[in-house]
Amino acid sequence: MKHVLRTAAALLAINASVQAQTWTYFGMFPQYSQTGNVSKRLNYNAFISSTVDPFHKSTETKYFPTSDLQLYVQPSLHYKLTPNTQLGIGSAHVRHHLFGLYVNENRVWAQAVSSLPLGKGRLTHRLRYEERYPLNLKTKQWSYAQLFRYHVGFTLPLYNPKEQKQGLFVSVSNEAFLCLSGAKNSPVSSKNAFYGENWISGGIGYNFGNQLGKLELGYNYQDLIRNKAGDHRHLHLAQVTWSTNFTLENLGVWLLTPPY
Repeated sequence: MKHVLRTAAALLAINASVQAQTWTYFGMFPQYSQTGNVSKRLNYNAFISSTVDPFHKSTETKYFPTSDLQLYVQPSLHYKLTPNTQLGIGSAHVRHHLFGLYVNENRVWAQAVSSLPLGKGRLTHRLRYEERYPLNLKTKQWSYAQLFRYHVGFTLPLYNPKEQKQGLFVSVSNEAFLCLSGAKNSPVSSKNAFYGENWISGGIGYNFGNQLGKLELGYNYQDLIRNKAGDHRHLHLAQVTWSTNFTLENLGVWLLTPPY
């Protein structure tokens, strides 16, 4: 009986490995983030990113052309509870096509962020609840998904912030995406994968200490699962992030001030 069970388990493992496929992409991940104050405790953020795959590839069954895999646009509001804690709400519009699905998504989310000093750097935790409303552009069918996202990041300045405002810094982060809903017709579903997505990134940047903000260059790795077969999409991306923080009034003063 033991031999039968072992043989059956081996056959199931082989079958799963045969059915599951892994697709690897190499591309770029440019991002821009702008934050400004609405009041002493309330601020806004506008974020936009694009995932670009500049290389086309062909397999035995599929052709993957050069394309913009994902376009992401997100406005949000954030309220500062304490110097180290913020609550936020936001929405996003996403256009993407992975796993052969052409989808437009509307998203709404709420989050809590905690940022605390750790050594000479700063450790940040972000918990986000997210609802997604994807529209399949081929079938014109809407679906629904609920996600819980946990992001942890660490930033270490390579200069003394008490003595200077400008300098190099390094950062690392990881974000896990857990699907809470099991809608059969949704491209994101716990029936396909509960732990369906994970992002790891790291980079080095420069803090300009003025309206130019921060510019960071790094590497972003995304592991995505979107179907019952357990097919993976591995994205190896060159990440470029530009982050600014100003009000329109301060921007006007900075543009009109002579550089001498």
